[in-house]
Amino acid sequence: MRSEASLTSPFARIGAWIARRSGAVLALFAVAVTAMGFYGASVEEHLSAGGLDVPGSESALAAEEAARRFGIGAADLLVLYRNPEGEVRDAEFGSRIIDGLEAVLTDAGVVGATTVYDTNQKTLVSRDGRETLVVVSLAGDSAEKLMTFRRIEPLLRAVEPPVETAIGGLVAFTVLVQQVAREDAAAAELIALPFAALLTLIFFRGAVAALLPIAIGAFSLAGSAALVRLAAHFAEISVFAMSVGAFLGLGLSIDYALLLVQRFREEIGRGIDVEDAVAATLDTAGRAVWVSGLTVTTSLSALLLVPLPVLRSVSIGGVLVIASALIGALLLLPALLAWLGANVNRWSIGRARDESAPSPFWLQVGGLSMRHPVLVVVGCVVVLATLTAPFLRMRSVMPDSSALARDSEVRRVDEALSDPLRFDPGGASAIPVIVDTQGSPLEPATLRSLRSLIAGIEAVPGVEGVRSPARDLDPDALTPEAMQRKMATEPTATQLRRMMDDDAALLIADNRNPWRSPESARIVAAIREVQQPGLDTKVGGATAQMVDMVHTLRAYGGIAALLVALSNFAILLVAFRAIVVPLKAVLMNAVSLGASYGLLVWVFQDGHFADWLGFVPADGIDPTIPLVMFAVVFGLSMDYEVFLLSRIQEEWKRARDNRTSVTLGLARTGRTITSAALILLVVVGAFMTGDLVYVKQMGLGIAAAIALDATLVRVLLVPATMQLLGNSNWWAPRWLRPRA
Repeated sequence: MRSEASLTSPFARIGAWIARRSGAVLALFAVAVTAMGFYGASVEEHLSAGGLDVPGSESALAAEEAARRFGIGAADLLVLYRNPEGEVRDAEFGSRIIDGLEAVLTDAGVVGATTVYDTNQKTLVSRDGRETLVVVSLAGDSAEKLMTFRRIEPLLRAVEPPVETAIGGLVAFTVLVQQVAREDAAAAELIALPFAALLTLIFFRGAVAALLPIAIGAFSLAGSAALVRLAAHFAEISVFAMSVGAFLGLGLSIDYALLLVQRFREEIGRGIDVEDAVAATLDTAGRAVWVSGLTVTTSLSALLLVPLPVLRSVSIGGVLVIASALIGALLLLPALLAWLGANVNRWSIGRARDESAPSPFWLQVGGLSMRHPVLVVVGCVVVLATLTAPFLRMRSVMPDSSALARDSEVRRVDEALSDPLRFDPGGASAIPVIVDTQGSPLEPATLRSLRSLIAGIEAVPGVEGVRSPARDLDPDALTPEAMQRKMATEPTATQLRRMMDDDAALLIADNRNPWRSPESARIVAAIREVQQPGLDTKVGGATAQMVDMVHTLRAYGGIAALLVALSNFAILLVAFRAIVVPLKAVLMNAVSLGASYGLLVWVFQDGHFADWLGFVPADGIDPTIPLVMFAVVFGLSMDYEVFLLSRIQEEWKRARDNRTSVTLGLARTGRTITSAALILLVVVGAFMTGDLVYVKQMGLGIAAAIALDATLVRVLLVPATMQLLGNSNWWAPRWLRPRA
């Protein structure tokens, strides 16, 4: 028996071509998988955990000027030295620290180190006097800083006993996150793949068919790792991109394979030959997979619009992961199916099922929605609105070491510096202000302006004081000779060398609030409002970086989200040649997304199930997550929408009856969509067992959206709304209708 599909579309022709050359295609993929596996095995070592700065922002420009003018880099490493036998200001203990840092400072990758021994800054010493903080700044980009850290870490720890050393800071955080991400991914894959194999075995009731999605999932993991490592040579890729991409690629590739294998078994069950069955599979399910992959890719690509490196890297990494999943599903899997042929049903378990017949259970479920559409729509909207409610109080917080395990050294350092009973929080929360004086800052008129600026900053509620040599140099109270004597006297002389140059001054505003608190954010905003004629100020530091990042996300997030929605609408418009169906799909995705946001807040911000999931509740959600989730979830939700609507459209073209097409479309895909969603939930759930809170948050949000989408939305809400809309579901203007 011959299939008409094998004679028509490009998808069908590709399927037929692969089927005729299945042996050669499989041999080529075998070589490629081996090479990709070796190349991508160490991908996490080439990724960073940074990318939260906004290029061109005030905080970024302040950091650049601080390094160029004053030799002050970012606080890349925070080294905590403890004296168990006395105080750190002890001369012998101090000499050990200074001697140990000499070798560190000779490294070409080290910009400098700030210690209490050369600044006498009391905030660098703990309240009990037994610990001191050394801030080390490194040169270069993220990759160069990581290489420098690996060289100097042994030197930082090689201090003579009895000194105790603990290292934290962003670079140490990055190294640890790379290690944790690698371990989490390996552990999650060991959990996810066996469970996914079991679920596909239950679904297909055959061992051979069940192994195919797992094989495609394994290919996707190897392919995406290799592609991301290659991309890391040309752009900064965040390790979070690989963490998110791993479960996204694995889950989607298994989903795609599930749909294709199921459709191939249906075609074989109709009695057509293998080549035509592969062609028909790609012409129907393959087309749906392509549209689905295109929607997810387009959604992730919208993140490139946001000028935040971490989001751009997630976008690049995600697109490469989806590309790997599509290659496996649309090229490798058809070759495997052609090679197996009817053997795809070998090693069956239990009673054989008629794969070409609609599911009786899903016929009944579809009938329920069609008989009571208004009641179903109202009930679903009430449930989804209730779940969405917590989203209205979502707050943003910067990611920090709380994303790591409680016993990690990086987290212990961060918690020590953030504990007001242990350290003066001003040491970690101080706000640097770079002042361009457009001439010597020691000119009397400029000093007056600087002192007025300092007074304005000190008037900001929450600012404890401002450190600057200008405080001691009052041209209205000191004669020129007295000024010269004052500038040559310590500590003013040291402060002048460190905090002033030919045409700029550095001010340090002491802030007793934790650096990522809302209070600190308000202080930064208030300092930026303090202006003085003739002086150009730039506020930097970690809090200012957080403020700039949140501002950027607010400025670009809405545009990116709108672009995601419009691009998905456009793709579905072309795919289905109808207006109402794509519009409804976008609205359904927005509804399920809102509910998943609500659950994210309820769990991670409110702290429900914190012990069970293994995290410490934060004051809010990482500000990048809602936007990444929007892109990922919108694409994934469209995934199941495309699967369902493609089959409904097939039935509509055949019967031209709305009730029949919706009921049969759901009956033929309900079991597949539910099984695919369950497998994706298992994959996402496996990755949530790791230690990275960022991945836990992303995983929970995606899992919630998948669960709601595959049950409440696709099973009940979509059929009910399609019943209410009737034949207008497929209405299209004349220019959009396909040619006869």
